[in-house]
Amino acid sequence: MIKALAVCTGFFSLASCREHSVTPTSGLVPEVDNIHTFAMNTGDFTIQLRNALSDSITTSTYKVAGTSASVSAVGLGTYVDPFFGRTTASAYLQVTPYKSGFAFPSGSTMDSAVLVMPYMNSTVTGRSYGDTTKSLHLNVYRTAAKVEVSGTYYSNSVIPAEITPIGSATIPYTRYNSSAQTVTATGDTLKGQLRIKLDNSFAQEIKNADTANFLNTTAFHEYLKGLYITPDLTQAGGVMSYFMLPSVSSGDQKNLAGARLEFYYHTIDTVLMSSFPVKTDVCGYFSNYARTYTGYPAANYINRNSDSLLIQSEPGFSTEVTITGLLDIPPAVINKAEMVFTTVNLASPDNVFTPIDVLTPVILDNGQEMPLYEVLDNNGNTNSNGSLFVNPYAQKKTIAGIEYTQYRINIPRTLQHFRNEGRNAVTIRLRGSKNFPGMYRVLAPGIGSGAETNFKLNLIYTKQQ
Repeated sequence: MIKALAVCTGFFSLASCREHSVTPTSGLVPEVDNIHTFAMNTGDFTIQLRNALSDSITTSTYKVAGTSASVSAVGLGTYVDPFFGRTTASAYLQVTPYKSGFAFPSGSTMDSAVLVMPYMNSTVTGRSYGDTTKSLHLNVYRTAAKVEVSGTYYSNSVIPAEITPIGSATIPYTRYNSSAQTVTATGDTLKGQLRIKLDNSFAQEIKNADTANFLNTTAFHEYLKGLYITPDLTQAGGVMSYFMLPSVSSGDQKNLAGARLEFYYHTIDTVLMSSFPVKTDVCGYFSNYARTYTGYPAANYINRNSDSLLIQSEPGFSTEVTITGLLDIPPAVINKAEMVFTTVNLASPDNVFTPIDVLTPVILDNGQEMPLYEVLDNNGNTNSNGSLFVNPYAQKKTIAGIEYTQYRINIPRTLQHFRNEGRNAVTIRLRGSKNFPGMYRVLAPGIGSGAETNFKLNLIYTKQQ
């Protein structure tokens, strides 16, 4: 681990320099002939990189794209990145009885209560980040205030919780991924579900509660205000996962698809189960994502200029690229303006901390974020094809026989707009997307690394005749 950190910090000198290179062009971009069409490169501009922490993001409406429809989700787990430090994901949520006026059968005996969180392992839903040979070490608490379905909660929101947990568990990733199977007390076979057995005292309390608490969802939420699920940081951890909150219908006593509390109880001759599901139309939920940089290299890059690009899926680091010298471009049509940067490869086992699939580049103007002009049509409306042109997607690139992840972000229209307005500089903020909060990052050298992997700006323009 120490060796890996030394390699990382060595890459990121704080020096600044200028360099010249020409990138061959083809396709729709005219060839450079130095008669009508010319190239400008990194050394023709003054480029400054600044690293900052992005604001918190809304997590009470967070959804991931499913195979047929978007699905609400929460993050759980913790991991330590050798450069960026610790990320911890905790979840707050509410449940409700499967029907109004619910009551446990007279004379029944309570056996157990289990908190269940569905996990669907695929390229879009589910997902885990970090070392999937590790386990989640989780504690479950009752909240001391309600998780409001009408509330807006952010990645840094906190609701007070009771001191004593009502359940704890250590769950290996292999136990809840899609291939794992569980047979319940009622004989049902389930796949891909995280299951935390709660304390018997909690199960008995729910069984013995006044029936008025079960009249409807409002009454139940006054009684059980919410649940808080958080990693046990006294344990090593090492992995973070998303868990689904699928839509469920009312009246299903034994719901096996949704996130839920399961109560197992029996009568003289029958074992029964009743689900109290997370119904997202009446139950609040959100995730808290805590980033701890202290003691790790990233702490030295917060809110300062450097010669490096540090980007995390939000919330977390972003990098602002200020390009000065736009008025040195003659009156011309800018055909291409491409920012190129290449990630640092970490040594195993730290290579589990993979780069972000899609970045979110925006203009930063007077402290306000604005969309790139590439993603707007002539009327200022969002153009659905704009992101394809900007190309903010991770791509594989082999350099000197080594495979890297590289980004080649195209911003000619934005530079053209600022140049035409007579403005000499533009700032582009490169931030991670909100698609997978708490997961994925970019660690890339800046201009002064002196290597083929350094940051480049390649620009081609055609003079107006």
